[in-house]
Amino acid sequence: MSTPKLPPESFVALAAVTWADGRMTASEKEGLRHAAKALGLEGDDLATVERATEEKVSLEGFDGSSLSTWERLVTYGVACWLARVDGVKQADELESLRALAAGFESDEVTPFKLQHAASTAFDVTMAPEGRRPDKFDFAEFEKQLRDRLPSLKG
Repeated sequence: MSTPKLPPESFVALAAVTWADGRMTASEKEGLRHAAKALGLEGDDLATVERATEEKVSLEGFDGSSLSTWERLVTYGVACWLARVDGVKQADELESLRALAAGFESDEVTPFKLQHAASTAFDVTMAPEGRRPDKFDFAEFEKQLRDRLPSLKG
């Protein structure tokens, strides 16, 4: 089973969601690093994510319009997972997720599809050891999301 790939732009949004409450916990850092590696980042792009775990970033100025429908849904699902990886979903993180969803919505990326991405990420999190930031199964997340939304191309 393949693992989805995400462009570097997605990680701006992911880091911003984890920083939304003003801090990034050790589990969020670990989760973001794990996601970056698992979703295809390396070299300078990975170094940028590493910096984003130490220096606060925000969604301000983030433009997800260059992302495909699939990349938007995967990014949103991963963001929902990261928002709860530390065991607490703060009000600021929820607001950040709402803003991200609003920025991703289009004719192709509907609230219904975004909810599927979020619930799929939750289901994968509930698998044995899935709550550990270093054990989230991105390939399984992609498989389940494709099963739920078979008309989408990745």
